[in-house]
Formats: sequence, C-alpha cells, structure tokens
Amino acid sequence: MRIIPSSRAARRLIGTAALAITTAFAVPSLSNAEVNAEAAKSPGGIRLSWQDFAKDPAKVASLRKAVAVMKSRNSADHTSAVYRTSWEYWANIHGYFGPDSPFGTVAENMQGLPQQYLVYFKGIQDTSPPDQVAKDVWANCQHGTPWFFAWHRLYLLYFEKQLQAAAGDPTLRLPYWDYSNPAQLAMPAAFIDKTYVDGSGKTQPNPLYEARRAPGWLTGKATLNGNSTNINSALKLKQFTAYQNYIEGRVHGYVHCTVGVTCPVVDMGSVPYSSNDPVFWSHHANIDRMWSCWSNISGHQNPDTDAFLNQPYSFVDTNGKEFTVTVRDLFNGTIVDYKYEQETNCARGAGETLVASAGSTVALAAAAVKAADQPPNPLPPNPLPPNGAPNAPATESLLAEPQPLNAPSQPLALTQAKTKVKITMPQGGEKARLQAFALVPQNAAATETHLILEGISYKAHPGTMFDVFLENSKDPKKRVQVGTISFFSLSGAAAAKHAEHQPPKTDDFDVTDALREVAGGKASLSDVTVSFEATTGREGTGEKPTMNADAGLTIQRISLMVQPAQ
Repeated sequence: MRIIPSSRAARRLIGTAALAITTAFAVPSLSNAEVNAEAAKSPGGIRLSWQDFAKDPAKVASLRKAVAVMKSRNSADHTSAVYRTSWEYWANIHGYFGPDSPFGTVAENMQGLPQQYLVYFKGIQDTSPPDQVAKDVWANCQHGTPWFFAWHRLYLLYFEKQLQAAAGDPTLRLPYWDYSNPAQLAMPAAFIDKTYVDGSGKTQPNPLYEARRAPGWLTGKATLNGNSTNINSALKLKQFTAYQNYIEGRVHGYVHCTVGVTCPVVDMGSVPYSSNDPVFWSHHANIDRMWSCWSNISGHQNPDTDAFLNQPYSFVDTNGKEFTVTVRDLFNGTIVDYKYEQETNCARGAGETLVASAGSTVALAAAAVKAADQPPNPLPPNPLPPNGAPNAPATESLLAEPQPLNAPSQPLALTQAKTKVKITMPQGGEKARLQAFALVPQNAAATETHLILEGISYKAHPGTMFDVFLENSKDPKKRVQVGTISFFSLSGAAAAKHAEHQPPKTDDFDVTDALREVAGGKASLSDVTVSFEATTGREGTGEKPTMNADAGLTIQRISLMVQPAQ
C-alpha cells in the first residue's frame, strides 16, 4: 500500500525520479536458479533463531541492507519490474487496502474503531493493482483455508530470495523470532530502535523499525505472555488440520494482535497491513518452523491428496517476472533450500518454566509437561484409579471417544472485560471415574482433558483478546491460564463481506495439567470456574484493553472433555 508523501510536490517527484531510481536500484542480475545454486553452496542453508543470527553483525547488516534497498524501490514506477521487487509490493502480496481488495478500503477498516486507534491509520491510503500481474499476485494470503501453512511457506521462500538479491548476499536467510522459547518473549532489539550505527560509525535510520507498533514495543518494555506462546500441547496433535488450525488461530493470531496495538488496528493487528512490519517476517518464519517441528515428529503426516498438492499460487521472481508454483513443489525437493536451526524438538523441556500472566497465581507444573514426540501410553483394560475412585473393567468403552465431564452449559455472552462461568461436574457412577482420570495422573492410563469453546460468534470485532483461566471455584487463588483467544483474521467492516477471514468457530485448549493443578491433587471436584479476561497480550506495560461491548461476542457451549492421550 502507498504511504501518503508529505506534500503534493513530493508526489510529483515520484514520476520524474522513476528513471533515476530504476538505474540506482536496478534489479540484480541474480536469477532464482543462481540464488538457489549459491545458497546450496553456502554453509548449511540454515534459518537461525534471532538470538543466534544477531551474534554475527554481518548477518544483521546484510538483512538491514536488503530491507532498506527493497523499501527504496517503493517509489518506482508501479508497472515496472523494479517495483515488483519493492517492500511495498511484497507486502501487498499478503494484503492491501483498496476498493479492489478483499480486505476493503482504509475507511471501511476504520469504521467502528475507538477514536484513539484512528491515529494508526494516518498516512495510509487505498491503492489498486497497477497491472494484471499485481491483480494475480496481490492479496493472496491464506487464512482459515487448508493452505495456511503452505501458502505462507511459499511466500517466505520467495521473499527470502528477494532479500538475498537486494543485499547481494545469497547466504542471507530469514531469522525467526523464537518466542515459543520462554527466554525469548521480548522483541529482538534490532527491531526496536529508530536508528542504528553502521559499520563505519554513522547513525542511520533503522529499516527494521516500524512506528505503528504498540508503544510498549517501541520502548522495549513489552513482552509476550509465555503461556500464550507455548505449543507443547499442539505438537501432540496427530492430525494436520487440527495442528494447523491451532497454530493459526492461537499463537499466530496472538502475536499479530499483540505486536499491533490490537486487532484489527494497523500495524500487525490488521491483515492487509501486517506484512509491512519487518518483524512480520521473523514472526512468520517461526510459524513456518512450527510446521517443520510438527512434520518431524514420528507418525505425523502432511496432506497428500491431489486437491491439496495441486493448488497453484503465483508470485514474482527477482527479475519481476510472474511465475506459478503448486503446493506439491514444497514436497518434491525442488524449491525448499533451507532448514531451521531447531526443527526436530521444539517442545519446552521440563526445566523451562512458563511465564504466569498478570493476575495469575499458579503457573503450570513444568514437570507435568510431556515431550511432544513421545508416543502415548495405551489404555489398559482395568486401571486402578487412586483415592478410592470406583473401578470397572470397561475403561476402553468409557474412553472410546471423548466424554464430557460437565453438564451442558448455557450460552455465554462476553460483554465485560472479565466474565466468569461456573462449570458444574456431575458426581457418582461413571462421572466419578472420569473425574479420577482427569484430575489425577494415572500410571497406566494416559488421558488428557480439553476445554472446548463451541459456537464462538460476534457481530463486530471485539477489539481485544481474552486470556482464558481455570479456577478452583472454592479457592479462586488456585487459577491457571490455559490460553488466549485472538481475532486476527477479522478485519474491520470488510470482514462481514468475506467469510474466509472469520476466526475459528470452535476453540480447543488442552487443560490436562491446568485442571490437575487447580484440583490440588484431589480426585473429585463439584465444579470449576472458567474465567475470560480481556487482554492486550502484552506483559510489562500496565496497559488496559479497550473492549467493544457491542460486539455481540457469544460462546454457545463450554465443555470439559476427557479422552485418551494422543
């Protein structure tokens, strides 16, 4: 999208300067094949975590150079090959504001937002694809479809080649922000400062800086919430669709809404603007790594149907020429020329404690976190529940499929910053046995409990995220955060016209360890409280979220389900 120049005179200069810009920033002669060949010769072809990437000042300098060169091409003739290698063009491939965009115009996206958020849209104007190539490749991001992982992997892959060509460095690789590691919840420092000192000692504008982030990131005070970036339970999911939906709807959306002041406000909180922020790429490199992490676990299988693999997508190469690839190309060994520094064991270990959010009084027990790549224990025919819970020979029948712990709940409207609902759990008979399995770890019978939020609906964007807690109803100090609900893909007024950008209608939280923590070692509970608390997602800033009380946000049913461990 275009940023409005400071004056009409500046806008007129764009056209007259186009030839000079084209000459000064001519598209490098490196073809995709040459970049691939050079990268193959380079040591490793490894995408590093930012903390390791930053240990080499030359790597950081190369990334800064690449971003600066791409941004300098934003003012090139919009029908030129040079413009197709610009920062703005590649951001628009993800999404843009405009009358032709599936995300709608700037005005549409500002409708209904609180006054304090409108400043973030200042300087942004609508744009339109300048030619057929742009019509083919712009606003193609995949959210809520089977190709969320695949499309974004292709997007990052070809963007990385643009970076390599712009920097003249075929060894340059996208670093990833390793926020699933609780020691890396702060935004990497290189993205925060407005300026930096280059190798010659001169102070330069920092091309990795973005002024539209939430203020806490610009001061370095903000961090992510470690509970919201923990993917241990997700890595145990065996079905590709379940895992992809979890990552997209939870940690992916959470980081977007947290780096931006909120969703659907620019910068990172808005789908059509988010890829303008340089940290977007390190965020999505980590999301892409999470796909590799899951794929490398024994027994996990990516889709292999023709309908999935033959899906085509178009991009432009480093010469500005349009080309088309299919998802199948990601799996046949012809285009993916990198690996991640850590992609075979991405779960947190027992020694990595989780960060409790503000107001949380109980952290998840680290010792209870299971390694994601360990196979589950099969259920025996006749486990012996502890604490005198009744025993029966039909355990396999009881847990043949997920079973609810609680009685049916009534629809819940979230109209306040804090909403609590008490979940009653029937006692006696098979329910007592279910509770024994859910509340106390079994030596022989591995089970897990999930909090299922069904029928999440809304009339307008809630304007905030919600942290979800489990509490002991009789002792509210025993509470554990089990996750965060975010609404990244819902983008302003335009969302009502584009159903593919609606958030998931069901949210699923693995609360196995949390429920046992809340129960305090007991094998029975009469009820448990689920608490929904509005949040900015940012720790350390003291900010209060702004909630749209007229959003009509409703959850139709809340269930605690017990099932055999995956």
